[in-house]
Amino acid sequence: MFVQKDFETAREMIDYLSPLDTARWPRAQYVFRGQQCTSYGLVPAAYRTKSPLAAHRVFSGLAPLASRQVYYELSLLGQFIAACDASGTNLPGDSLDVRDILRDGNRYLHHEPTSWPPRELYPLLATAQHHGAPTCLLDWTWRSYVAAYFAASGSLQNETQDRLAIWALNVEHRHLWEDLSFIEMPGSTSANLAAQSGIFTVSTIRATEGERYESTALENQIDIYRHQTEEQPGLIKMTLPVLEAGHLLLLCADLGVKGSVLFPGYEGAAREVKDFAYLMLQ
Repeated sequence: MFVQKDFETAREMIDYLSPLDTARWPRAQYVFRGQQCTSYGLVPAAYRTKSPLAAHRVFSGLAPLASRQVYYELSLLGQFIAACDASGTNLPGDSLDVRDILRDGNRYLHHEPTSWPPRELYPLLATAQHHGAPTCLLDWTWRSYVAAYFAASGSLQNETQDRLAIWALNVEHRHLWEDLSFIEMPGSTSANLAAQSGIFTVSTIRATEGERYESTALENQIDIYRHQTEEQPGLIKMTLPVLEAGHLLLLCADLGVKGSVLFPGYEGAAREVKDFAYLMLQ
């Protein structure tokens, strides 16, 4: 299981996350993810059973078979490509082969649902995920303070939660993962992605045709614990009271991590204004 560390002040957490502590955070060994609530598992949006966009809602309560999950994700990606075509937007990794996979997904629907998604679709999935479409990917960042910003900013907008969370995932042995994959996209893919040092994990479907599909949260995946040590855990969960979120956001800003930096352009400026407004309400 993952290691959990609970902090009571933002300063304690920000000090613990310092990238200068290379004994705790060896360079290029850990990636980070901020979440506004400790009760949220590490489950991609396309697999969340309680989400309003969950596949089982689309199929009106039918058994969550792997083939239905694949059909749902194929449909969403096809719609994403169609929308980009309609707006004249270029897609990283787009090709005739990619479009053929989306047009004829029978291999993944009926014969090999557990091999979903194919690597050929990773760039498309990463682009869709980064811009808010539900996929089988999870967003991470190489920078611990970026994760802290997202946890703090998100929790300020949802005060019903008690504690926020920042996860640290050990990716040193990612080349040995069997059920998870790791995607690094070129910085030219998106200015936001580059500013946030964003990367992704991919969760595959572990079910066969005819069996009920059940999503496994990343924190329960054996891949990430197989090569861990006491000094370098596979996964660490750090929590902080939501009442400290405002202070954490200000500390991130002091370190140069804020909306206008992570989202270059008008979007980032507006996000920074919203963060400031929520701070004023504290």
